[in-house]
Amino acid sequence: MKTKFMLVSLTILALILSACASATPAPAPAPVIPITGSSTDTPAVVMPSGPAAVNVGQSAGLGSFLVDSKGMTLYIFTKDSPNTSACYGGCATYWPALLTAGAPVAGTGVTAAMLGTTARTDGTTQVTYNGWPLYYYSGDKAVGDTTGENVKTTWFVISPAGVSVTGAPAATATTAPAAAVPGAMVNAGQNAALGSFLVDSNGMTLYAFANDTANTSNCTGTCSTNWPPLLTNGAPVAGSGVSAAWLGTLTRSDGGIQVTYYGMPLYHFGGDSAAGDTQGQGYKNLWHVVSPAGQPVMPAATAAPASSGGGGGYTYP
Repeated sequence: MKTKFMLVSLTILALILSACASATPAPAPAPVIPITGSSTDTPAVVMPSGPAAVNVGQSAGLGSFLVDSKGMTLYIFTKDSPNTSACYGGCATYWPALLTAGAPVAGTGVTAAMLGTTARTDGTTQVTYNGWPLYYYSGDKAVGDTTGENVKTTWFVISPAGVSVTGAPAATATTAPAAAVPGAMVNAGQNAALGSFLVDSNGMTLYAFANDTANTSNCTGTCSTNWPPLLTNGAPVAGSGVSAAWLGTLTRSDGGIQVTYYGMPLYHFGGDSAAGDTQGQGYKNLWHVVSPAGQPVMPAATAAPASSGGGGGYTYP
Protein backbone atom coordinates (compact mmCIF):
# COMPACT_ATOMS: atom_id res chain seq x y z
CA MET A 1 0.00 0.00 0.00
CA LYS A 2 2.84 2.36 0.88
CA THR A 3 4.62 1.48 -2.36
CA LYS A 4 1.54 2.24 -4.43
CA PHE A 5 1.24 5.65 -2.74
CA MET A 6 4.83 6.53 -3.55
CA LEU A 7 4.34 5.63 -7.23
CA VAL A 8 1.26 7.84 -7.47
CA SER A 9 3.15 10.74 -5.79
CA LEU A 10 6.08 10.45 -8.17
CA THR A 11 3.77 10.44 -11.16
CA ILE A 12 2.00 13.61 -9.98
CA LEU A 13 5.39 15.33 -9.35
CA ALA A 14 6.59 14.46 -12.85
CA LEU A 15 3.43 15.95 -14.37
CA ILE A 16 3.90 19.17 -12.37
CA LEU A 17 7.57 19.54 -13.44
CA SER A 18 6.66 18.93 -17.09
CA ALA A 19 4.00 21.64 -17.00
CA CYS A 20 6.43 24.13 -15.47
CA ALA A 21 9.04 23.37 -18.10
CA SER A 22 6.60 23.96 -20.96
CA ALA A 23 5.63 27.33 -19.45
CA THR A 24 9.26 28.63 -19.47
CA PRO A 25 9.93 30.54 -22.75
CA ALA A 26 12.88 29.40 -24.91
CA PRO A 27 15.83 31.82 -25.08
CA ALA A 28 15.67 34.30 -28.00
CA PRO A 29 18.09 33.58 -30.87
CA ALA A 30 21.15 35.83 -31.18
CA PRO A 31 20.51 38.81 -33.44
CA VAL A 32 21.97 38.57 -36.98
CA ILE A 33 24.31 41.49 -37.68
CA PRO A 34 24.12 42.46 -41.35
CA ILE A 35 27.46 42.50 -43.22
CA THR A 36 27.95 45.34 -45.70
CA GLY A 37 30.72 45.79 -48.21
CA SER A 38 33.41 43.26 -49.01
CA SER A 39 37.13 42.77 -48.79
CA THR A 40 37.44 43.84 -52.42
CA ASP A 41 35.77 47.23 -52.04
CA THR A 42 37.93 50.14 -53.25
CA PRO A 43 39.35 52.01 -50.23
CA ALA A 44 37.81 55.40 -49.56
CA VAL A 45 39.72 58.35 -51.00
CA VAL A 46 41.81 60.10 -48.35
CA MET A 47 41.31 63.82 -48.82
CA PRO A 48 44.43 65.98 -48.57
CA SER A 49 44.60 68.45 -45.72
CA GLY A 50 46.38 71.17 -47.70
CA PRO A 51 48.29 72.01 -50.88
CA ALA A 52 50.45 69.18 -52.24
CA ALA A 53 54.17 69.90 -52.58
CA VAL A 54 56.18 68.59 -55.52
CA ASN A 55 59.93 68.22 -55.13
CA VAL A 56 62.84 66.70 -57.05
CA GLY A 57 64.43 63.36 -56.24
CA GLN A 58 67.09 61.44 -58.11
CA SER A 59 68.74 58.10 -58.65
CA ALA A 60 71.82 56.89 -60.48
CA GLY A 61 69.72 55.04 -63.04
CA LEU A 62 67.05 57.65 -63.76
CA GLY A 63 68.62 60.98 -62.88
CA SER A 64 66.28 63.67 -61.54
CA PHE A 65 62.53 63.07 -61.28
CA LEU A 66 59.53 64.41 -59.39
CA VAL A 67 58.61 63.24 -55.88
CA ASP A 68 56.07 64.34 -53.28
CA SER A 69 56.78 66.16 -50.01
CA LYS A 70 57.85 62.88 -48.37
CA GLY A 71 60.12 61.85 -51.21
CA MET A 72 57.77 59.23 -52.70
CA THR A 73 58.14 58.89 -56.45
CA LEU A 74 55.54 60.37 -58.79
CA TYR A 75 54.59 58.89 -62.17
CA ILE A 76 52.79 59.76 -65.38
CA PHE A 77 50.48 57.54 -67.44
CA THR A 78 51.03 57.78 -71.20
CA LYS A 79 47.39 56.91 -71.92
CA ASP A 80 46.28 60.13 -70.25
CA SER A 81 45.35 63.17 -72.33
CA PRO A 82 46.69 66.63 -71.50
CA ASN A 83 45.24 67.62 -68.11
CA THR A 84 42.83 64.66 -68.16
CA SER A 85 43.25 61.40 -66.25
CA ALA A 86 42.29 58.09 -67.84
CA CYS A 87 43.10 56.10 -64.68
CA TYR A 88 40.02 55.14 -62.66
CA GLY A 89 38.57 52.06 -60.97
CA GLY A 90 41.11 49.26 -60.59
CA CYS A 91 43.78 51.42 -62.23
CA ALA A 92 43.42 54.09 -59.54
CA THR A 93 43.73 51.43 -56.83
CA TYR A 94 47.20 50.51 -58.06
CA TRP A 95 48.11 54.04 -59.13
CA PRO A 96 46.62 56.54 -56.62
CA ALA A 97 46.43 60.11 -57.84
CA LEU A 98 48.47 62.86 -56.18
CA LEU A 99 45.65 64.96 -54.74
CA THR A 100 45.72 68.50 -53.44
CA ALA A 101 43.57 70.93 -51.51
CA GLY A 102 44.66 74.21 -53.02
CA ALA A 103 47.29 75.21 -55.55
CA PRO A 104 50.24 72.78 -55.53
CA VAL A 105 53.58 74.10 -54.29
CA ALA A 106 56.84 73.84 -56.26
CA GLY A 107 59.95 72.74 -54.38
CA THR A 108 63.54 73.49 -55.39
CA GLY A 109 64.18 72.54 -59.00
CA VAL A 110 60.47 72.31 -59.89
CA THR A 111 59.02 74.84 -62.35
CA ALA A 112 56.03 76.43 -60.64
CA ALA A 113 54.52 77.46 -63.98
CA MET A 114 54.31 73.78 -65.01
CA LEU A 115 52.29 72.82 -61.95
CA GLY A 116 48.53 72.68 -62.35
CA THR A 117 45.46 70.70 -61.37
CA THR A 118 42.72 68.65 -62.99
CA ALA A 119 39.29 67.70 -61.63
CA ARG A 120 38.73 63.94 -61.28
CA THR A 121 35.32 62.32 -61.77
CA ASP A 122 34.99 61.70 -58.02
CA GLY A 123 35.27 65.41 -57.31
CA THR A 124 38.86 65.36 -56.05
CA THR A 125 41.60 67.58 -57.45
CA GLN A 126 44.69 65.93 -58.93
CA VAL A 127 48.05 67.63 -59.39
CA THR A 128 49.44 67.93 -62.93
CA TYR A 129 52.89 68.83 -64.22
CA ASN A 130 53.38 70.12 -67.74
CA GLY A 131 49.89 68.79 -68.43
CA TRP A 132 50.58 65.30 -67.04
CA PRO A 133 48.35 64.09 -64.17
CA LEU A 134 50.65 62.77 -61.39
CA TYR A 135 50.32 59.43 -59.58
CA TYR A 136 51.91 57.23 -56.95
CA TYR A 137 52.53 53.51 -57.46
CA SER A 138 51.24 51.08 -54.83
CA GLY A 139 54.32 48.91 -55.33
CA ASP A 140 56.62 51.64 -53.98
CA LYS A 141 57.06 51.15 -50.24
CA ALA A 142 59.87 53.53 -49.32
CA VAL A 143 61.42 56.83 -50.32
CA GLY A 144 63.49 56.35 -53.47
CA ASP A 145 61.55 53.32 -54.75
CA THR A 146 60.87 53.50 -58.49
CA THR A 147 59.33 50.07 -59.07
CA GLY A 148 56.59 51.64 -61.22
CA GLU A 149 59.05 52.85 -63.84
CA ASN A 150 58.20 51.50 -67.31
CA VAL A 151 55.38 49.24 -66.04
CA LYS A 152 53.57 47.94 -69.14
CA THR A 153 55.56 50.58 -71.06
CA THR A 154 52.92 53.14 -70.07
CA TRP A 155 54.05 54.37 -66.63
CA PHE A 156 57.14 56.51 -66.15
CA VAL A 157 58.75 58.88 -63.70
CA ILE A 158 58.76 62.48 -64.91
CA SER A 159 61.71 64.85 -65.04
CA PRO A 160 61.70 68.46 -63.77
CA ALA A 161 61.68 69.41 -67.48
CA GLY A 162 58.20 67.89 -67.73
CA VAL A 163 58.95 64.82 -69.85
CA SER A 164 59.08 61.13 -69.03
CA VAL A 165 62.43 59.74 -67.94
CA THR A 166 63.19 56.87 -70.30
CA GLY A 167 66.83 57.48 -71.14
CA ALA A 168 65.91 59.45 -74.27
CA PRO A 169 63.67 62.41 -75.17
CA ALA A 170 60.13 61.26 -74.43
CA ALA A 171 57.94 60.50 -77.41
CA THR A 172 54.87 60.97 -75.24
CA ALA A 173 55.60 64.22 -73.45
CA THR A 174 52.62 66.47 -72.99
CA THR A 175 53.81 70.02 -73.44
CA ALA A 176 50.98 72.51 -73.71
CA PRO A 177 50.89 74.00 -77.22
CA ALA A 178 52.63 77.33 -77.45
CA ALA A 179 50.35 80.33 -77.67
CA ALA A 180 50.47 82.38 -80.83
CA VAL A 181 52.17 85.75 -80.44
CA PRO A 182 51.79 88.84 -82.62
CA GLY A 183 54.55 88.74 -85.24
CA ALA A 184 56.56 85.84 -83.82
CA MET A 185 60.27 86.63 -84.00
CA VAL A 186 62.91 84.23 -85.26
CA ASN A 187 66.50 84.85 -84.19
CA ALA A 188 69.81 83.04 -84.53
CA GLY A 189 71.37 81.24 -81.57
CA GLN A 190 74.47 79.10 -81.43
CA ASN A 191 76.57 76.63 -79.50
CA ALA A 192 79.95 75.01 -80.02
CA ALA A 193 78.56 71.66 -81.12
CA LEU A 194 75.93 72.80 -83.61
CA GLY A 195 77.04 76.23 -84.71
CA SER A 196 74.29 78.72 -85.58
CA PHE A 197 70.63 77.67 -85.50
CA LEU A 198 67.20 79.27 -85.28
CA VAL A 199 65.63 80.22 -81.94
CA ASP A 200 62.51 82.13 -80.92
CA SER A 201 62.34 85.52 -79.21
CA ASN A 202 63.06 83.88 -75.83
CA GLY A 203 66.09 81.99 -77.12
CA MET A 204 64.24 78.64 -77.18
CA THR A 205 65.51 76.33 -79.91
CA LEU A 206 63.45 75.73 -83.05
CA TYR A 207 63.37 72.43 -84.95
CA ALA A 208 62.37 70.99 -88.32
CA PHE A 209 60.67 67.61 -88.83
CA ALA A 210 61.96 65.31 -91.60
CA ASN A 211 58.48 63.90 -92.24
CA ASP A 212 57.09 67.31 -93.17
CA THR A 213 56.90 68.44 -96.77
CA ALA A 214 57.54 71.96 -98.02
CA ASN A 215 55.15 74.38 -96.29
CA THR A 216 53.05 71.51 -94.92
CA SER A 217 53.11 70.16 -91.36
CA ASN A 218 52.64 66.43 -90.83
CA CYS A 219 52.95 66.76 -87.05
CA THR A 220 49.50 66.79 -85.46
CA GLY A 221 47.76 65.18 -82.47
CA THR A 222 50.22 63.73 -79.96
CA CYS A 223 53.13 64.78 -82.15
CA SER A 224 52.17 68.46 -81.91
CA THR A 225 51.77 68.07 -78.15
CA ASN A 226 55.34 66.82 -77.88
CA TRP A 227 56.63 69.26 -80.51
CA PRO A 228 54.54 72.46 -80.23
CA PRO A 229 54.55 74.48 -83.46
CA LEU A 230 55.86 78.04 -83.48
CA LEU A 231 52.62 79.98 -83.93
CA THR A 232 52.07 83.58 -84.91
CA ASN A 233 49.20 86.05 -85.12
CA GLY A 234 50.84 88.09 -87.84
CA ALA A 235 53.77 88.09 -90.23
CA PRO A 236 56.84 86.59 -88.53
CA VAL A 237 59.76 88.93 -87.85
CA ALA A 238 63.37 88.20 -88.77
CA GLY A 239 65.99 88.90 -86.14
CA SER A 240 69.69 89.50 -86.74
CA GLY A 241 71.23 86.89 -89.05
CA VAL A 242 67.86 85.53 -90.20
CA SER A 243 66.64 85.96 -93.78
CA ALA A 244 63.29 87.76 -93.78
CA ALA A 245 62.64 86.51 -97.32
CA TRP A 246 62.73 82.89 -96.11
CA LEU A 247 60.21 83.42 -93.33
CA GLY A 248 56.65 82.38 -94.10
CA THR A 249 53.55 80.81 -92.62
CA LEU A 250 51.18 77.91 -93.14
CA THR A 251 47.69 77.22 -91.83
CA ARG A 252 47.50 74.12 -89.66
CA SER A 253 44.56 71.70 -89.61
CA ASP A 254 43.41 73.22 -86.30
CA GLY A 255 43.44 76.72 -87.76
CA GLY A 256 46.68 77.82 -86.12
CA ILE A 257 49.18 79.85 -88.17
CA GLN A 258 52.62 78.23 -88.01
CA VAL A 259 55.91 79.91 -88.89
CA THR A 260 58.04 78.37 -91.64
CA TYR A 261 61.63 78.99 -92.70
CA TYR A 262 62.72 78.18 -96.25
CA GLY A 263 59.59 76.03 -96.44
CA MET A 264 60.27 74.15 -93.20
CA PRO A 265 57.56 74.34 -90.49
CA LEU A 266 59.21 75.31 -87.21
CA TYR A 267 58.63 73.66 -83.82
CA HIS A 268 59.70 73.76 -80.18
CA PHE A 269 60.51 70.59 -78.22
CA GLY A 270 58.83 69.74 -74.89
CA GLY A 271 62.11 68.43 -73.49
CA ASP A 272 63.83 71.83 -73.76
CA SER A 273 63.32 73.74 -70.53
CA ALA A 274 65.71 76.69 -70.93
CA ALA A 275 67.16 78.94 -73.60
CA GLY A 276 69.98 77.16 -75.41
CA ASP A 277 68.68 73.63 -74.71
CA THR A 278 68.84 71.35 -77.76
CA GLN A 279 67.49 68.11 -76.27
CA GLY A 280 65.44 67.43 -79.39
CA GLN A 281 68.43 67.51 -81.76
CA GLY A 282 68.65 64.27 -83.74
CA TYR A 283 65.68 62.71 -81.95
CA LYS A 284 64.76 59.48 -83.79
CA ASN A 285 66.87 60.90 -86.64
CA LEU A 286 63.82 62.97 -87.61
CA TRP A 287 64.14 66.23 -85.69
CA HIS A 288 66.94 68.77 -86.18
CA VAL A 289 67.78 72.36 -85.48
CA VAL A 290 67.74 74.66 -88.52
CA SER A 291 70.61 76.84 -89.67
CA PRO A 292 70.08 80.47 -90.77
CA ALA A 293 71.07 79.18 -94.22
CA GLY A 294 67.80 77.24 -94.31
CA GLN A 295 69.09 73.71 -93.82
CA PRO A 296 68.62 71.20 -90.97
CA VAL A 297 71.83 70.85 -88.97
CA MET A 298 72.97 67.21 -88.96
CA PRO A 299 76.20 65.23 -88.69
CA ALA A 300 78.19 65.32 -91.93
CA ALA A 301 77.45 61.64 -92.58
CA THR A 302 73.71 62.34 -92.75
CA ALA A 303 73.67 65.87 -94.14
CA ALA A 304 70.50 66.80 -95.95
CA PRO A 305 70.81 67.34 -99.70
CA ALA A 306 70.34 70.85 -101.00
CA SER A 307 66.75 71.58 -101.93
CA SER A 308 65.56 73.88 -104.68
CA GLY A 309 62.00 73.78 -103.44
CA GLY A 310 62.53 74.74 -99.82
CA GLY A 311 63.96 72.94 -96.86
CA GLY A 312 60.84 70.87 -96.11
CA GLY A 313 60.81 67.17 -96.82
CA TYR A 314 64.52 66.58 -96.26
CA THR A 315 65.60 62.93 -96.45
CA TYR A 316 68.25 60.60 -95.03
CA PRO A 317 70.42 57.90 -96.57
